[in-house]
Amino acid sequence: MSATRLLVLGAVRIHGGTHGYRVGRELMSWGAKEWANVKWGSIYHALNKLTSEGRLREFTAPGDEEVGRTSYALTDEGEAELRRLMGEALRHTGDDHGLLCAGITLMTSLPRAEAVGLLKERLAALEEASPGLGDAVRATDAEWGKPPHVRELFTLWRLTMDAGAEWTRRLIASLEAGKYTMADDSPRAFGLPPVRDDA
Repeated sequence: MSATRLLVLGAVRIHGGTHGYRVGRELMSWGAKEWANVKWGSIYHALNKLTSEGRLREFTAPGDEEVGRTSYALTDEGEAELRRLMGEALRHTGDDHGLLCAGITLMTSLPRAEAVGLLKERLAALEEASPGLGDAVRATDAEWGKPPHVRELFTLWRLTMDAGAEWTRRLIASLEAGKYTMADDSPRAFGLPPVRDDA
């Protein structure tokens, strides 16, 4: 649910307020159905839940009343929740890859140093956990004390953590080298509200 909440808040913010169908179309165009298991029902559930929590506000945009459509915009609480979830997502090391993917999708809405800092926290957590798994993999059968084939599971976890750490190092290096347009580079960075050209 955290990935869906983050993505819904992000899509509403990108449009500066919009209706649920547009949020869904946006998320489906990002492939979120595949990598975050986002479904139409979960999008509308998140919109309703976030509204009831005061993180979104409902409004009627011109033309919406003709089709019975409700639009949504972020409140200050919604902006704070979006920031909190972004931190959770970019630090994430667990099995919910959808949350990490959601964070990466919207990471350009953060200042570069903040995104790098969160990813460094993720990297430190992965590096801290990996040696313990390595000890389990290297244990002799007598020391292991479990069925020998279960060691393959620890090998998988260790390799997955090592790959995650290497990927995170590369992303940090890319960001530190100035790759991608971040929030402090341009007010038009992906994930930020629209900028009026006459402003």
